[in-house]
Amino acid sequence: MFCRLSSKKDATVHNPLDSSSSCPVLQYADDTLILLRGELADVRKLKHLLDQFSAATGLRINYHKSTAVPMHMREEDIPDCIAELGCRREGFPQTYLGLPLSCEKLRLSAFDPYVCKADRYLAGWQATLLNPMGRTVLINAVLDGHLSYIMSALPLPPGVVRQVDKRRRSFLWTGEGESNGANCLVAWDKVRCSKDQGGLGIKDLVVQNICLLLKLLHKLYTGMQSSWANWVRQHICLASLEGDMAGAHWEVMRDMLPLYQAITSVSIGNGKATAFWHDVWLGEESIAEKFQALYSHCNEPKQSVHTVISGGLRQLLVPRLTAVAAWELQEVNDILSGVALTDAEDRRSTPFAVADGGGALITSGLYKMIKSSRDQPQQMDNSFWRSCAPPRIQFFAWLVLHGRLQCKTNLFKKKIVDNVTCEVCGGAPETTEHLLFFCPFSATVWQRLGVQLGEDVTARDLLHLQRPESLPPAHFDTFVLLCCWQLWKRRNGFVFRQESMSLLQFMQNCKLDARAWSCRLPRRDMSVSDLWCSAFSLAM
Repeated sequence: MFCRLSSKKDATVHNPLDSSSSCPVLQYADDTLILLRGELADVRKLKHLLDQFSAATGLRINYHKSTAVPMHMREEDIPDCIAELGCRREGFPQTYLGLPLSCEKLRLSAFDPYVCKADRYLAGWQATLLNPMGRTVLINAVLDGHLSYIMSALPLPPGVVRQVDKRRRSFLWTGEGESNGANCLVAWDKVRCSKDQGGLGIKDLVVQNICLLLKLLHKLYTGMQSSWANWVRQHICLASLEGDMAGAHWEVMRDMLPLYQAITSVSIGNGKATAFWHDVWLGEESIAEKFQALYSHCNEPKQSVHTVISGGLRQLLVPRLTAVAAWELQEVNDILSGVALTDAEDRRSTPFAVADGGGALITSGLYKMIKSSRDQPQQMDNSFWRSCAPPRIQFFAWLVLHGRLQCKTNLFKKKIVDNVTCEVCGGAPETTEHLLFFCPFSATVWQRLGVQLGEDVTARDLLHLQRPESLPPAHFDTFVLLCCWQLWKRRNGFVFRQESMSLLQFMQNCKLDARAWSCRLPRRDMSVSDLWCSAFSLAM
């Protein structure tokens, strides 16, 4: 890469920013990135050094596989430099270590390789052979995982998030590359909620991206062994992230600084890396939160603790203060009089970091906090996720509690069917409650099993049915889900295959499932399935 700066020519390969230093070389495995001044003399010297290296080691340099990217050079100087090196000329963005590098804001096309990689994954999976919970595992483990690397370094544009979400949503609901509103049984915003909040736990890429970038920001403040962090600290003010760093990436980092300040606290040393108003360094609140009237009179809210204590707070405020602000100023000055700065560096800590709070940031807890603050709390019992039912049946229970089971009332709303009459009994609208509780066959099943149903029972009461004394209390929720799943399968067999299943056949199928599910119970509770089988036998 070349960068044009005016300076005197000499025999060294110059740093593009500092003529007294040699050019920087970034190397990882077989990827080498060299940045030098865009002058023909420096290019010739570099080519000479590379040829000497080739002659000394016997390693031949493939110049036709190398690229040169001019930056801020005169157009008439570029051809000579390219010809001297013998490599091809390219522009930005350039891929280095799997990341697109550019001196300007990245376009959506720069992220196409990551979207195409998701398409390759989807094309190789036999999605039609997987149930929705199996697809959910693949989404979280693979489709989200392959984006973690780039999200830890760059903010994903909203357009890229929409493209990836479109593929994740279609794969979940249809197993294909496309889907429509009729295929998506639950809103995508709810699906991306955690299971505690009524969702499936599929990652929200926007929140995940924020957490991973906060991890990068945390390294900037605490990574004393990081070469990148040490170099950046020489060019910016850590209290505000203002300085000789420009571009869309750093604008995003500055936008996230208030969130990072909210989750960290600072032990003051020299005060140069701590924001006086917005960091938590006195007590459990920031100065701006604790003294709001005084903060409203501040002209320069981005000053560091070192600047304020050294130069005084009054000069940073407007000339005239209200009575409340004047009183708060006196109180703050009294507090500052007891603060003594040292030569040590400021130390940050956070409950979201490993060890003593100064290690690497743990994004899992941070993700839960940010996600829960953005989502509306869901009034839904999610204990079925802790049941011993197979994941496919847990997904079925999730649809039931959300009221999104594909019964005829829901299909009628989507204009898929012409009427809502139950095809099994023909006597009432087929709602979720009718299908599982009040259809004559379903009511008979629950009566034979000794489960008493109230007249006002709803789908949300699925996990709170009254347990008969003949059934053990352990894993009763799993027993209920087993019965509901068999009722749903019987309905589908009647509608799609015209199968008329008797009560005897139904109870026999329940016994088969009870024996199959026994391996999912804890070893100490495996005898519970025998009691279930006895209950089904008595109900025949």
